[in-house]
Amino acid sequence: MIPTVDQALRDLLRKRLPDGTAVLLAVPTALDATDLQPAVSLTLFGLRDDARGRSAGWDDVRGVDGTLLGRRAPTRRYELSYVVQAHAADVESEHALLGQALIALTDEDTGLDLRLGETLPCELGFPPRAGFVLTVNAPYVPPVDTELAKPADEVHLGVANTVRPMTPPNGRKQWARKRIEETP
Repeated sequence: MIPTVDQALRDLLRKRLPDGTAVLLAVPTALDATDLQPAVSLTLFGLRDDARGRSAGWDDVRGVDGTLLGRRAPTRRYELSYVVQAHAADVESEHALLGQALIALTDEDTGLDLRLGETLPCELGFPPRAGFVLTVNAPYVPPVDTELAKPADEVHLGVANTVRPMTPPNGRKQWARKRIEETP
């Protein structure tokens, strides 16, 4: 799931940033900033389970004729947090690039469940430069489990008296205890 989100963010930025802008999954390590190719870095720093977005119970997966093909465990949702920073030869170019990345990632037609984080990158130990935190809410859909038990051929139900009758409360009405048994 994480590589899928990484790739979706990179593809989104590559489509919307100027040609020649690198989209990286880590902060560049260039020694001389003047030789630095313009880049936007996406650094994954946080991963949290989103219990509010969890579905309950297994889902049946059926064929077009209604035949049970398998069952799928509940979908889980995770929040992935990235620090987004721009890297360029000068601060003005970095700010312009960061603004383009911000618009590209927060535009309404991204198709991703994105929101800006409340923490600043410098509070997380990142170098003091312009940037923002982006949180992506992503689902993990488990694979379909197709190893199912064979359906029952027959079901037998019966009712039997128990060995000892229940004692009625305060000696009033007589209660009869019954039991349902399954036979293999």
